[in-house]
Amino acid sequence: MEIWRRLAADNPAAHEPDLASGLTNLGIWLSVVGRHTEALSTTEQAVEIWRRLAADNPAAHEPDLARSLANLANLGSRLSAVRQHTEAVTATEQAVTIYRRLAAHNPAAYEPDLATALSNLCNRLSEVGRHTEALSAEQEAVGIRRRLAADNPAAHESNLAHSLFVVAVLLAMGNDLSRALHATGEAVELYRNHISVMPSALQQLHAVLSLQAQLLDDLGRQNDAQAVRRWLYWRPRTGRQPRPHWPGWLWQGPV
Repeated sequence: MEIWRRLAADNPAAHEPDLASGLTNLGIWLSVVGRHTEALSTTEQAVEIWRRLAADNPAAHEPDLARSLANLANLGSRLSAVRQHTEAVTATEQAVTIYRRLAAHNPAAYEPDLATALSNLCNRLSEVGRHTEALSAEQEAVGIRRRLAADNPAAHESNLAHSLFVVAVLLAMGNDLSRALHATGEAVELYRNHISVMPSALQQLHAVLSLQAQLLDDLGRQNDAQAVRRWLYWRPRTGRQPRPHWPGWLWQGPV
């Protein structure tokens, strides 16, 4: 990194993009080895450089800025300080704004990134207790992923199913049980379609059906809930695989 810093100091126009890319990659690897505080500081430096470059040449550098902001937000959410969680929300909101602008000009290239950024925003907002705004962000992601899945089911249906599950959890947390149940029904059908080609979908299907059974109980449909639980009992997750990785805040809900 010191070489890139010296080169960028002598010729910023030529070498600052390389310095920013190097800092972004270093931040990722520091995070992988558990050095999250250093990763956060390194990524903040990358964001600052990309922000300056994007101000001069948005077309060339806004995608890099958006990706770096997303990395910054994810790192911030791993650290416990409230200030960092709040800053993670701000960084993710900025990434959404950039991807929304990019997707408006080139939907094919950037709508998947916009949907991912909106899902990340949902996670960050939920971590600070802003569940209504989180639901709105994830519902927008569902709308985008529904369009993408219509054109390319193999590539996008699993992400759509995940977003529908998140929406169901948030609706259930807000006591909107009927709409939550409807969202689980859509997610279940999507995951069932993928079990044969994506075995991990069985774990995710179990998570959705567990929520669905609870919702059916809460709606007074005990017989239906028992039918779902019987299905779960006779079709256990394969092997000794871990529970599917959902954001931690999800498990504070009614699942």
